[in-house]
Amino acid sequence: MSSARLKLPEDRELFAFIFARFIDGEFTGLKEGIALNYAPNLEAADFLARQIRDEIRHAQMYKSLFEYVNPGTTVPRAPWLLNLIMAPITGRLWAEHCFLDKAVGERWVLYLMESLISETDDRKILNNLKAIAKDERTHIHFGEEEARKAADRGVFMRFYLWGLFLRVDFALALAYRLTRSLIRRRYSAAAAAILTDFFTNTREKVLAEAAALLGVQPRRSVLQMLIAQLLFFIRLPFIGWFRNPRSSF
Repeated sequence: MSSARLKLPEDRELFAFIFARFIDGEFTGLKEGIALNYAPNLEAADFLARQIRDEIRHAQMYKSLFEYVNPGTTVPRAPWLLNLIMAPITGRLWAEHCFLDKAVGERWVLYLMESLISETDDRKILNNLKAIAKDERTHIHFGEEEARKAADRGVFMRFYLWGLFLRVDFALALAYRLTRSLIRRRYSAAAAAILTDFFTNTREKVLAEAAALLGVQPRRSVLQMLIAQLLFFIRLPFIGWFRNPRSSF
C-alpha cells in the first residue's frame, strides 16, 4: 500500500464512486424481505428484520457521505459488470443467501471499508464508516454460522456453494482486468493502491476465508463454476439438498 493518504479534494472521485456503489449494495440488502420466506426459525427471521433496518440506515449514511464528498451531484447508476458482482441471491435458497450475500458479499464490503478507514484522516468519513462496519461484522458472523450449517449438509452442497462463489470471484477478476489501466490513470497514488489491493490481495484473502468456511480447497475451477451455475438455473425442488431448512417454530 502506498504511503500517501486519501484526502479531499484530491480523492473526491474515488470516495464518490465507492460511496455510490455502497448505496447500491445497501439497496440490494433491502431484498432481505424475500429471504424472510426461507428463514429456518423465528430467531433468523428476527435477525433479517433487524438487518433490513440496518441497510436503510446505512444507505442514508452513505448518501450523506456521497453528498459530502461530491456536493451538488446525483448518485450515478452502477455499470453492468458491477451490478453482476453485487447481484443478491436472496429469495432462492437460504444457504445461497447466507453464504454469498452475508458471509462473502458483506465481507468484501467490510474489507474495502477498512481500507478507507486506515487510509484517511477525514473525521466525518471515519465516524460513519466505523459505525457501519460494526453492523457489517454482525451480519457477516450470522452468515458464517448459517453457511457452516449448510456445508455440514454434505459434499454436494459444499461443491455447489463454492461453484457459485467462483462466479463472483471471476467477475471481480474481470472487473480488475478491464479497469486497472484506468485506475492508474484516473486516481491518485493512494487511491490506486487501495483499489489494486482490493482486486488482488483482498480477493485472495476472501478466497481463502470462504474456502475455509465451507471446508473446501481454495481452488479456482471454471468447470465447477459452470456446473454450479447450471444447477442454479435448473434446480429441481424435489432434490433434497436444495430444500430450504425449516425448524419447528
